[in-house]
Amino acid sequence: ALRAFAQFRLRLAARATGEPAGEVFEALLAGIGYQEHLFATADAGPAAARWKNVRDFADWLGEKGKTEGRGLLELAQTIALLNMLDDDGDAKGDAVRLSTLHAAKGLEFPQVFLAGVEEGILPHRESIASGQVEEERRLMYVGITRAQRTLWISHCRRRRRARELFDCQPSRFIDELEREDLSFAGDVLAPVDPAQAKAEGQAKLAALRALLARG
Repeated sequence: ALRAFAQFRLRLAARATGEPAGEVFEALLAGIGYQEHLFATADAGPAAARWKNVRDFADWLGEKGKTEGRGLLELAQTIALLNMLDDDGDAKGDAVRLSTLHAAKGLEFPQVFLAGVEEGILPHRESIASGQVEEERRLMYVGITRAQRTLWISHCRRRRRARELFDCQPSRFIDELEREDLSFAGDVLAPVDPAQAKAEGQAKLAALRALLARG
């Protein structure tokens, strides 16, 4: 069941980047049996009202996808950004704004930080595998041009996946920038020894198990 769910999620994620938003959302609702879930867990009246809200949202996604040519992922990111802006509506003075690259189109800020600009993230590993790096390059350009005065670009030197450490490779897009416009900071770490990283992870896990056993 878990494997089937993971495969379902991956299929939807792949469709969300290229297919009309309404079609992908309808596939999600059907795949998880959301209508059946609503009517099985609530009285008929409240369930019908909730389902109507879902249908209104699905119709809105479908219309936006057709008229503006936007996918489900981009629309979801826009909604998330609008929610954050609503939450910060009463904030005054300096504030940090979080945004996706898609949702930041058309906006500008004095200072901009682009985090995680690494191979596998920007460009995303799925875009690399499918040969769609050019779209990722355009997203990088969107991020760069949001900055009015100063742009900070950062990447991890190492990331932990499961219990192992992996070296990170700076994005190819950084190498494409004019060197005279850049100022670099940070030290270069020695490459990770996979065997050592695995041994360290196993040792930490063993220590955690011992601690839990004593408790």
